[in-house]
Amino acid sequence: MQLVMFDIDGTLVDSHEFDADLFANAVREVLGVEVDRTWKSYRNVTDTGILSEILSQSGFDSESALHDVKGRFVELVRAYLNDSGNAVSEIPGAKALVAHLRAMPEMELAIATGGWRESAELKLAHVGIDADQITLATSSEAKARVDIMRLAEKLAGSGRQFDSRTYIGDALWDLQASAELGYSFVAIGSRIEHSVRFEDFRDQEEILSILGAEPANRAEVP
Repeated sequence: MQLVMFDIDGTLVDSHEFDADLFANAVREVLGVEVDRTWKSYRNVTDTGILSEILSQSGFDSESALHDVKGRFVELVRAYLNDSGNAVSEIPGAKALVAHLRAMPEMELAIATGGWRESAELKLAHVGIDADQITLATSSEAKARVDIMRLAEKLAGSGRQFDSRTYIGDALWDLQASAELGYSFVAIGSRIEHSVRFEDFRDQEEILSILGAEPANRAEVP
């Protein structure tokens, strides 16, 4: 059994830029604090990780402030998606690849995102990816990306051991977490350099080959 795990922002959904902007806006509106948009100063580049560090440094009551920022951020994401129409879309080929992998009995799929569950589900639904059909672990459940990935693997495996594990993401922290956990890594987009990298998912046959999966036309042959 093989595990293929995806990030969301910039990987499945073309949402990296607006998601970062709206997160910074929510923090600014609720706390009056500016976010380091390079993300380099944060130990855990996840919604909960970044906000926890900001709250600790700023002396806010963590539980209530986190609740308020998270609530405002989800409101902003929902409004943005409602107003954007088709302007927010899947990374080309993402839905087709996910659907193909889900149909393969030897593949188990999961999503592990540094975003909160509520915003993750909104973005996936907006581009037509049903989060109810795929194991989803988020920053709502864990602060560190490696812990989110561990949780996604545990939920997807239901106690089973995987023969191979691959994470597909678009950012340096995705690569670093994958290396720490011993995952193979496939980079999407142009944000990072990696030996295995694709601009998007349209070259499905090549991506499936790297994952050790049959292309659609071959998989359907008895």
